Amino acid sequence: MILVLCLGNALRRDDAVALRVADLLEASPPPGAVIRRTAAAGLYLLDEMEGFDRVVVVDAVRTGLRAPGSVLSFPLEDLRAPEGPSPHSIGLPSALARARAAGAPVPSRIHVVAVEVLELDVVGEGLTPAVAAAVAPAADAVRAALRAM
Repeated sequence: MILVLCLGNALRRDDAVALRVADLLEASPPPGAVIRRTAAAGLYLLDEMEGFDRVVVVDAVRTGLRAPGSVLSFPLEDLRAPEGPSPHSIGLPSALARARAAGAPVPSRIHVVAVEVLELDVVGEGLTPAVAAAVAPAADAVRAALRAM
């Protein structure tokens, strides 16, 4: 089984994009995948991943380098910065490195599907239009990542 870990907070506007991706994936479940939602961050994500060797992390990011609604898909190793542009992925590479160094079991493969967002810090419900339009393409990117794992 492969874990699809969708990170977000439904009360922080575009930060809920991964939660909407989870809804879409659950409507037509990918074979061999477990879908989970969490608002956890950093080291707490390791608890969510426990027992899985392969994980697809779905998250919102705000880099300012792409238009809102852009979907990115890449292996976690390609994330060079120790701190990510998402409140959830902050420290995930370093958290994994620390866990490995301590001898804790961690997934051998982690793939990231991220959606560039506009509003991460605004309290409220509902995605901005460009981000809402990215939900289906992000779900497609998750399905493609699952097939490649």
